[in-house]
Amino acid sequence: MTTPRLAGAAALSLGALAFCTLTLGQFWIMGVFLAVALFAAGELWLRALIRSTLPPLFRLGLGGTAGLISLPLVALALHLAGVPIRALPLTAGLAALTAGLGGVALVRERSGAAVADPRFARTLAAVAIPGVVALVVGFAATFAYVRMPHPPQPGFTSVALGGWAADISRPVTIPARGLDVPIRISTAGRPSAVETLAVRVGDLPAGPPLRVAIAADSTRAVQVHVPAPPKGCAQRVEITLGAASTAFYARARGVGPC
Repeated sequence: MTTPRLAGAAALSLGALAFCTLTLGQFWIMGVFLAVALFAAGELWLRALIRSTLPPLFRLGLGGTAGLISLPLVALALHLAGVPIRALPLTAGLAALTAGLGGVALVRERSGAAVADPRFARTLAAVAIPGVVALVVGFAATFAYVRMPHPPQPGFTSVALGGWAADISRPVTIPARGLDVPIRISTAGRPSAVETLAVRVGDLPAGPPLRVAIAADSTRAVQVHVPAPPKGCAQRVEITLGAASTAFYARARGVGPC
């Protein structure tokens, strides 16, 4: 296949891929178009960088590898440019890459000619125009997608051991008077609320539950009093706040075996 036709096939595949992404959402068709575009990109890599003739099997493997590398290469470029790595930006990036590779390959193919071919300008335009159109459409679609309203991310409330308790890696020994354990409460995407804080030692509640006010989109530290377990063996201590919870194991000091 000639270089202009190869670049044209890549441009058509990427255009179809962008169309399916925006409208159809049929993933198996998108996979076919992406495979064609990556195969074309790999062959364009070879034509742009290698002059010598390669054995067919070796060329197929090297071209396939180069095509597969094109996708993470475009993703890395988008990341460095601060563009979200999504389907449409990736399609636009692949279109720009294949257009550039096609142009370089054409220049290299024509550079050895003693007399300039008058068809070269028309051929280059035939390759560049679809690439530029795909690039413009891709970036326009990406910009429109970013500006569109999106559903809010789900909110959450989390509870984790904080302070010295964050380093607990073995059962904690609790004195007879009990122990104040620091916890960290974080919330995001939820309005201010009042949640129930409860402590359980083993299978039994450790005192009455408390009502704790939680501000929206905040992180705060709270001291939770944990009484000594009634037995000397290690028991699970669970601290719950609404649906969130954290836990560790503790044993009582000076109490006999289980």
